[in-house]
Formats: sequence, structure tokens, C-alpha cells
Amino acid sequence: MARRRRAAAPKGRDDDVRLMAALMTFGVTSMILMAVMLLAPVVKVGPSEGELAPDFSVQAYSGGEWGDFRLSDLFNKSWAPGGDGNWIVVQYIDTDCPYCWNEGELMSQLHSQWNQEVTFVTVVVELGIQGHDSSRGEVEAFRDKTPYDGCKTNSNCADRPGNPHSWIYIDDLNARTSGDWELPGTPFAALLQPDGIVAWNPQQPGNHPEGEEMEGALQRLVGGS
Repeated sequence: MARRRRAAAPKGRDDDVRLMAALMTFGVTSMILMAVMLLAPVVKVGPSEGELAPDFSVQAYSGGEWGDFRLSDLFNKSWAPGGDGNWIVVQYIDTDCPYCWNEGELMSQLHSQWNQEVTFVTVVVELGIQGHDSSRGEVEAFRDKTPYDGCKTNSNCADRPGNPHSWIYIDDLNARTSGDWELPGTPFAALLQPDGIVAWNPQQPGNHPEGEEMEGALQRLVGGS
């Protein structure tokens, strides 16, 4: 008995089906990605609480040679409250500022207490005030507490209050970052969450317990020390 054969599918039909399936899959995936992008909250960049801290890529000194440093390299973008990740203190100073000179001791104390949970970054600017003339040599001496005449205008950097500082110091003597950070003056310090979101800014006292300073903010927000 003659066997009846199935009619052959027109040439190219299978390829057309596969192509259509691929295009449909691509289209659906693209629509999902677009919806996610549209629905995802836009994080504003700025120094205010709840904003993503302004990033900067600068030269940094950590006790040896100067090298490249990017603030956002410290951010843990997948961080969630209660999760792993170091908080970040960004401090702005002028090495000729007498208030910054005195704050050297407080920063030594805060770093000693919180360095396991918090990464400290000090950004050095040069305010447009007569007698405020800094240099990388002065920045190094201020950080390390080594002999150098010129800190606090006419003092020896070795006499700065506090201990030598072991954390990163940033050269922003040309004020490349201070505009984005809306620097009100020096000293100034903000506390960032591990994901880079500003958690505490002293310029927003209405958001904090009355009279709270950096030490209180660290205790309230970071805890554990």
C-alpha cells in the first residue's frame, strides 16, 4: 500500500516563525525595561538630605603618594537599611581656617570611635580670604601633623589639635567640588548612607533633634559604637 507523504512546508516558513517569535520577545522585553525605567524613582543629586551626594573625581592623599580618587567608588548601590556597607563622612576644611584647626581634635575622636563603621573623607579647599594660601605640602602636613609653617595662616602644622589623621585627604584647592556641594563655609561635614544618599546635613537642623552635631548624628543613624 502506497504510503502517503506529508506535504513539505514551504521553504523559509520555519525561519519566518522563529524570526517573528524573536521580534515579539525583544519587543516585550523592551517594553518591560522601558516601564521599569519610567516607574523607577529619579534620585536627585545634591547635598541635601535624601539626595544622592554629588560625585567627584580628584587627587587624594593617604599618607604616601597622591593618587586618583572617586567618591562614588565608596557607594554600595545595593545597600538597604540594616545591610552591610560603611557610612561616609565628607568633611570640608581650609587648612588656614582656625575653626578647622580646632576641629582636628574632634575628627580624631570621631574617627577613633567610628572607623569600623564609617569611612572618613576630608576635602581641602582654599577660601577666598586674605592669608588663606594653601598647597599640597600644607595639606599633607595638616593631615600628618608634621612640621610645616603656614597652617592656620601662621602656625606650625605639627601643633594642630588631635592626632595625625589616617584617612583620605582630597585636594580641592581650586574649588572644583564646592559648588556642587553648596559649601556654606568651613568646617562643614555631611553624613552619607552607604549607598551615597545624604542622611545628615548640618544646614538642615529642622530635620534633626535640637542641637544635634555630627557625633549625635553618628550615634543616632549609625549606632553600634
